[in-house]
Amino acid sequence: MHRNNPINFNVISLPTAESTNTYIKEHIDELSDNTVVIADMQTNGRGRLGNKWIADKGALSMSVLFRNIPSAQNMTVISAVAVCQALQMLYGITAGIKWTNDIICENKKVCGILCESSIKGYTADKEPDRYMICGIGLNVNQNGAFFKECGLLDGASLCSLYGGEYDKLEIGLYVLRRLAILQGMAFSEVIKIYRGLCVTLGKSVRLIQNNCEITAYAKDIDENGCLICENESGEFTVNSGVVRVRGMNGEYV
Repeated sequence: MHRNNPINFNVISLPTAESTNTYIKEHIDELSDNTVVIADMQTNGRGRLGNKWIADKGALSMSVLFRNIPSAQNMTVISAVAVCQALQMLYGITAGIKWTNDIICENKKVCGILCESSIKGYTADKEPDRYMICGIGLNVNQNGAFFKECGLLDGASLCSLYGGEYDKLEIGLYVLRRLAILQGMAFSEVIKIYRGLCVTLGKSVRLIQNNCEITAYAKDIDENGCLICENESGEFTVNSGVVRVRGMNGEYV
């Protein structure tokens, strides 16, 4: 089903999909800029660093296609802020961001974001088609038993934390509204909002890469959305694509 909404996103609603990001990749030649794919059930979702994203019909599984946007690396930051703002504005739910892209409520992960960029059709005589797919997986109506059965001890949904049942489509469309507004802002202003929402800052963290681990203090977010850390060797900047950040006791921060 195709559904148009007031902010010029073309929404495709599917009863089921292996992955909404994968659906867009498989149909990239026929989809226009600002196409949104929402699946009622996603069977093979993915998170960052190749992790599997486990979901059922209680989750909002949504991906957005952006063509030829000038700053694809900014979309993870923008998307994380959009989700937090949507939850606050719709339901008064205070959410934070575990750097870089996990949305946290009550110290539990309720949402993951996977932004993937690609270039196709490049030749010496033709400008490449640059596109970005922003995937958002938000746990909405699953009960607490779902996370226990899946071994997701750090996971939760809006329902399991706050009770009640929520309208997934309403949330998805509101996130899109926030995305549109944030994209129209200077990125420096979005970064300021992101800093205020980032629960990682001001804490000691473990940075893990290639089976190596260092401990550092998370100081700030730079103008590109990278994490500025400090340890006994001095200050350094961490790129979002190469590390995982956990708290000293394994908790989300």
